[in-house]
Amino acid sequence: MTTPAPGAESGTREELSAIESARRAAVDSTRRPGWLNTLFALMLGVAFGFAVLRTPMGWIVGAVVFVLGIVGFFVIDTHLKRRRGRLLNSSGRSALRFFLMYATIFVIGMIQPPGTWQPWFAIAAGVLVATAGYIFLRWDDADTAKRLATGDFDPNDLMP
Repeated sequence: MTTPAPGAESGTREELSAIESARRAAVDSTRRPGWLNTLFALMLGVAFGFAVLRTPMGWIVGAVVFVLGIVGFFVIDTHLKRRRGRLLNSSGRSALRFFLMYATIFVIGMIQPPGTWQPWFAIAAGVLVATAGYIFLRWDDADTAKRLATGDFDPNDLMP
């Protein structure tokens, strides 16, 4: 049994480290821009804030902001797309994150504040929903980037 040369092990570790760094840099360069997630979360918060005013005009304005925001988000996201396809997440982590965001929206939406609380309740609700949406988007994006960078996925998890 021969022992490896003194510098051989460290050279291998350096090569593995360089490969991991290159993989992480490639994944980080393909992430969705943070400003796009921020704009989408703000749009969601504004639409929700108008909706919880519980007036017909508030509902109409909220729906218009929501629809225009969704269309704008998909157009911009498609134009700026840096990564093709998605990873199928069969572990349930993504579903748990979505449930936490949706639970925030559901609980706030169920509260029937007195009329004297408006418009402050609508503003606070919009800020909370925007924050929950932003956290969801960034958390999901970071998890996907981590899984891609570490190779923590099955080839069958790649979706077109």
